[in-house]
Amino acid sequence: MSNQEESDENWIAAMDNLCSQLNVDPGATKKSKDSFAEIKRNFSLEGDSLHWMACALYVACRTSITPTVESGKAVKGNCVSLTRLLRLCNISLIQFFTKIKNWMDMTLMPSDFKDKISRLEHKFAVSTILFRKFQPLFQEIFMGLTNEPVKTKSSKKHKLQPCSTNALFNFTWCLYISVKGEFHNSADDLVDMYHLLLSCLDFMYANAFMADRRDILNPNFRGLPSDWSEDDYEQPNHPPCIISVLCELKDGLAVQARTMKDYSWNRVIKSFFEKGILNGDSEDHLGILDIGNFDVNVKSLNNLYETYVLSVGEFDERIFLGDHAQEHIGTIKKVSDTEISQVIANFGPSNKGCPDTPLTGRRYLGRRAEELTPVSEANNSLARLASFLRQSKPQPSACLMKLFAECGVSDETITKKVIEPCNTWMEQFAESLLDNQCSSETIAYRCNMVTCLYYKVFEHILREEHRKKPQVSLQVLLSQETYQLTVYACCTEVVLHSYGVHSLRFPRVLQIYNLSAFHFYKIIELVVKAVVEKLSRDVIKHLNAVEEQVLESLVWTADSPLWDQLDNTSVPPSAKVTIPESPLRRGIHSPMSTVDRYPPLMADQAKKQLFKDNVKPGQSLLVQTNTKNESSPTSSNGEITPKTPNTTPKKNNNSLMLFFRKFYSLAVVRMNDLCMRLRLTDDELKRKIWTCLEYSIMHQTQLMMDRHLDQILMCAVYVICKVSNSPSNQVERTFTDIMRCYRARPLADNHVYRSVLISTKEGSPERGDLINFYNRVYVQCMQNFALRFTGRNRDESSLSPLPAARGDATYSPGGQRVSGAPQLSVKTLTASPPPPPPHKHHLTYRFSRSPAKDLHAINTLVSCEVGGLKRVSETEEVVKRARCGSAGVARKLQGLVSDRQAL
Repeated sequence: MSNQEESDENWIAAMDNLCSQLNVDPGATKKSKDSFAEIKRNFSLEGDSLHWMACALYVACRTSITPTVESGKAVKGNCVSLTRLLRLCNISLIQFFTKIKNWMDMTLMPSDFKDKISRLEHKFAVSTILFRKFQPLFQEIFMGLTNEPVKTKSSKKHKLQPCSTNALFNFTWCLYISVKGEFHNSADDLVDMYHLLLSCLDFMYANAFMADRRDILNPNFRGLPSDWSEDDYEQPNHPPCIISVLCELKDGLAVQARTMKDYSWNRVIKSFFEKGILNGDSEDHLGILDIGNFDVNVKSLNNLYETYVLSVGEFDERIFLGDHAQEHIGTIKKVSDTEISQVIANFGPSNKGCPDTPLTGRRYLGRRAEELTPVSEANNSLARLASFLRQSKPQPSACLMKLFAECGVSDETITKKVIEPCNTWMEQFAESLLDNQCSSETIAYRCNMVTCLYYKVFEHILREEHRKKPQVSLQVLLSQETYQLTVYACCTEVVLHSYGVHSLRFPRVLQIYNLSAFHFYKIIELVVKAVVEKLSRDVIKHLNAVEEQVLESLVWTADSPLWDQLDNTSVPPSAKVTIPESPLRRGIHSPMSTVDRYPPLMADQAKKQLFKDNVKPGQSLLVQTNTKNESSPTSSNGEITPKTPNTTPKKNNNSLMLFFRKFYSLAVVRMNDLCMRLRLTDDELKRKIWTCLEYSIMHQTQLMMDRHLDQILMCAVYVICKVSNSPSNQVERTFTDIMRCYRARPLADNHVYRSVLISTKEGSPERGDLINFYNRVYVQCMQNFALRFTGRNRDESSLSPLPAARGDATYSPGGQRVSGAPQLSVKTLTASPPPPPPHKHHLTYRFSRSPAKDLHAINTLVSCEVGGLKRVSETEEVVKRARCGSAGVARKLQGLVSDRQAL
């Protein structure tokens, strides 16, 4: 027998043994073995084979349907416990998430299954966060919790005893996860599930309090009555509610928690009593801890939860209670206050409780306060939003109605063009929440919140529009229903993110309102400007990330309206849409108005040409620029050649100019970041990479269809480094190097390079990894162009100008130049000291480190050159005084202030 045959027999025997222990049906067994054999034949499976078998078996079970005795009924998943499967395969939950992602990429699993795994992973992160909150809150209310495991009852008859604190701890967590299981579509929404946890603790406190369990209640708990320890204390007829106390102790929002208790928790608990799952006083929901009831309730709840876990194929959240939580979860130690960052760090960025900050748009972010936990971060966002909307109503305000009256907008127009459409959108949002199994009260509250926010944001935009262009009638904007819908959709996204509604995470909002990403991106900047001072840093950061997500991939889908516009015009070069970086323009807001973004349409053209707008290129959320432009045409071979400035683009292309200004701004920031991580610092090399990337966007635009900007960028970096490499200039980088550095970038997703569209055959897309895409697709389109940078064909004069990385000085060793005379530059503060000054007139000031005299010396130098700057103690005063001297320098320094606040 050959070694190969022996190896095959070994893994087949191991798989058969696994399926036997898990009682897997023959169909799923065969499916898992066939899948494992194929992957083993085509890929090198590193590590323990049992770990990969766990992946094969889990996928086979979750994609199989088992008929039941009842006609017309079927069960998905073969009733296989994921937790038991992982234990038998000796693989932790975190290791499983890592392996299953690789397995899905190798087997080209459909996106809906990947979404299930992503949600399962996110749910584990949320559960870990919630358990971390649960233990200290429980100990605030109850005392006597020890590290000893709960003793199980022997088979012999025993005298019933009141439950211990340890038994109560386990029961409380089991009750919570059982109730949470009733909210299938929202069980991973952090804010709601945290408030559900508070409701659970309030419920258990009520039962212990009314049972007068002084042996387990903490006498120092703030929620106890003040006279509880007095001899003449009389027990009330109803237990006190401790929701407010718990919210004060641990990052809760009392109004939200009470709503969750009254309309969600109580409803499920009532059903548990009606179904006999809980024994006790079914009217007052008490008595569950009574002797005789407690043991029965423990057994009943565990049976209920066991059935739930088997039916949905999820991990068993009771693993947090076990003595072997370390092995089962895969963490350094049992879940504790210090572990959450390590647990969350194992997940993709889209699943993090506190996501990374996007590379772009950072100037809109205020200074981070104290370090927030995921729960406090989420509740802070919701609290800021609630505060902003306090006193608001879901209707146009009196001030907005006054503005309408001043601009000659009739009541009939307001009703037909503003109020009625808004009511329709609110109904669409309510339907999506109903599908998510939200209570009617929760639906009403969130719809009200979205609508209130919409009217406040819409009023801000209209006032800004009227201020910028008072000659333009507001009737123009009110005729653009799709424009108003994008505002409403963006406000919906703010509310969903503030609540942490993972099941409706972006881009789900586009599906709710049937919007395209190409239309949606136009409004994000305007909404950010309307709320940037009012909402939390996390919300603004999220909107920045959403805009990046739209520009990098969503707008390039095959059904995007962008392709319709590209049918009539060519892709412009970056020099035509991007104004060269100048410190004089930093801190200046674009005068581009809302009407410019969403121009008026003739009545007979409105339906056909909606959003085919005549837009004057304006400021990006990511880029601060002036509106004047210098353009450079392209030659027949795609190379950019100089041309006389002030070439005005055709009006029907202006909307495209705005889009590509944003897109190129994102692209150059991504390129600079990747080059920095790869230690590619040569400006000429980066110009080659940029020229190659720009050429692919302009002349091989189809490469972007249903693909991702980063996929094309990584290929450009690889091919240019390869053709530019020489013995004296060792710049070649492997795809392994590139992908390793890419993974370290904020918000990077491994799926980007593991699953790239190769081709579409008869509607069935073929996907592969980035190297496969490069060899089969990219090289065919770009090889001839890339070879122009080698040998005799090399022509450095044809390189595109490298756009500046706006607002980010980290990419230039010398920092960002903010003035020419005198020469002023700013760069990110690093741990290493600055290089020695090249000459005696070189002055350096390091914020928070250098003495005040150094800043005074710089101020004196500037004062001598431009006047108006005499002395300063704070950066803000520099700006104030500069306004009296040079307006240009004032704007430059204002930009510096913005950058400092964003750090």
